[in-house]
Amino acid sequence: MPDTHHVQDFIPQTVTPPDRPLPLIRGLRQMIANPLHVWPKAMYENPYHGVKWIGRTFHYFRKPEHMKAVFLDHTDIFRKSQFQKKIVGPALGEGLLTAEGDHWKFQRRAASPAFRIDALHALVSAFSASATATVDRIRATPGGHTVDVMREMQHATLDVIVETILGGADPDFGYARVAGSVEDYVQVMGKPDLLDLFGTPNWVPRPWGGKGRRAASALRASAVNAIRRRRASGDTRKDLLGLLLAARDPETGRGFSDLELIDNVVTFIGAGHETTALTLAFTLYLIANAPEVQDRLVREVHDVCGEAPIDAPMVDALIYHEQVIKESMRLYPPVALVDRVATQDVDLGDVKVRKGDFAFNLIYVMHRHRTLWRNPERFDPERFSPENAKDLHRFQYMPFGAGPRICIGMKFAYMEAVAILATLVRELCFLPNPAHKVEPNIRITLRPEGGMPLFVAARR
Repeated sequence: MPDTHHVQDFIPQTVTPPDRPLPLIRGLRQMIANPLHVWPKAMYENPYHGVKWIGRTFHYFRKPEHMKAVFLDHTDIFRKSQFQKKIVGPALGEGLLTAEGDHWKFQRRAASPAFRIDALHALVSAFSASATATVDRIRATPGGHTVDVMREMQHATLDVIVETILGGADPDFGYARVAGSVEDYVQVMGKPDLLDLFGTPNWVPRPWGGKGRRAASALRASAVNAIRRRRASGDTRKDLLGLLLAARDPETGRGFSDLELIDNVVTFIGAGHETTALTLAFTLYLIANAPEVQDRLVREVHDVCGEAPIDAPMVDALIYHEQVIKESMRLYPPVALVDRVATQDVDLGDVKVRKGDFAFNLIYVMHRHRTLWRNPERFDPERFSPENAKDLHRFQYMPFGAGPRICIGMKFAYMEAVAILATLVRELCFLPNPAHKVEPNIRITLRPEGGMPLFVAARR
């Protein structure tokens, strides 16, 4: 646990864990309402516990050594659960996030060139342009009113996706249309289903999922139309869609099928839109309540960038901006929980896992665990300074997963978040909103209930 020299003592709001495990019925109700309300205080202090239920053990991991076992040492044993696939599968199909085995390996190899650093550097101008448009929208907000920065960040990151994946304006990817589909999908499909918790077969009708399935169909139809339009145009631009269309597996020469293209376009919309928007929304909340941090960001962006639009070398030089983003993702990791199921028995040393057992990898809990972080509830970007970050366990901080399946878009997300944050703080001052209670809730991703309304003022 590296000691840090913090400049403030802001303790951001979150869910207060129960003092002890909840009774079964109450626990199930809270699991559906918000899983964070179920995990007791002991989880943030002890390294492990397991619960036996309906014939199998549910392992709750939040220890770096256990994360390493699941995500690196035994990835062939710990596979994605049917529960997880059922939540995201209707929208994402068998894209990079959901595919397994050889199918995943092929897609990863084929897509990798699209995420090389030179390809990403070419996208920074799109990040900067989206952020500038966001500044203009916020400046137009009447004085004295709050701005829902969650909604604004969703708009900004969707604009980036449209520009970098689809090569510009697309009639099927208007902000309101896609944001509505994503919201409908997350709110319906993101809730734990009691039937699933009790192991009810998938063929049992679940009429309440209709809205989510319609949202998934709308997203996939938009992806189909975008791919068709690009092919018909003959355009060979080097945006992400162009790179995916041209991608070939370096080992076999095989390209993506139409279905794989659709799956991955929708995957990148979800992963590149929702998660970065959440990171930025929570970051703006944090710096609104930590003015010393916000002032340091402003000084850094002026020192590095002056008044020029943010470009790729500037992003690489905005070191403190990346520290702030990383600390935001520690406190509010967009992917707060990753579940796996064991396909065979495996001995982890201090824990024996049997075939069929579930492994719940609690990223949110590990990021706030008292044995891993000094004053874990405090907002302190100095944890990720170059000097302090080197002392962190490799599997102690996992906002993008870990191991061979670490998110392929991790560098994309960091560069996008830094470029947008720098543009915003240079032009706008973010101020706290004491009337709003911040409560994160797991709905596939970790989202703030009721959005993130903040007061915002122009700097000039």
